[in-house]
Amino acid sequence: MPSVSEAAVRTDHHSTKDILIAEDDDAIREILEDVLSSAGYRVIGASDGLEALDWLSIVQKVDLVIVDILLPRLGGLELIKHLRVSDRWASTPIMILSAFADLERYQALPVEVIQVKPFHLADVLRHVQRLIGAPRARAQRPCGSAIQSDG
Repeated sequence: MPSVSEAAVRTDHHSTKDILIAEDDDAIREILEDVLSSAGYRVIGASDGLEALDWLSIVQKVDLVIVDILLPRLGGLELIKHLRVSDRWASTPIMILSAFADLERYQALPVEVIQVKPFHLADVLRHVQRLIGAPRARAQRPCGSAIQSDG
């Protein structure tokens, strides 16, 4: 299980918004962790669906879950199903982040946002802010670059 980002450890848990990112592409996950942590969010990264479920079993709260569809061990669609049938996490907003977005199929999923890869970091940040609001203290950081992915 990865450790919570340094920014998350230094941030007061009660004054922040917590985000779990389930993304198997290390580079994308780390960039998202950096950008969202720099914006003032507390971020936990998981490299697969089972690791995300492990985190959800131990954390106090999560305000948003960002899920890639193609994850090892437990796929994103299965993770979403687990979240939606859980009493604890059923109402937690979910953002799909995937290069393989079958938009017609995914429109029926119980998620708030479908963000197709490649994406601009500013777009992801706008979705996050719309879904859970801005954190109390926000660091200023440019987010205009695009992220490419093979999957």
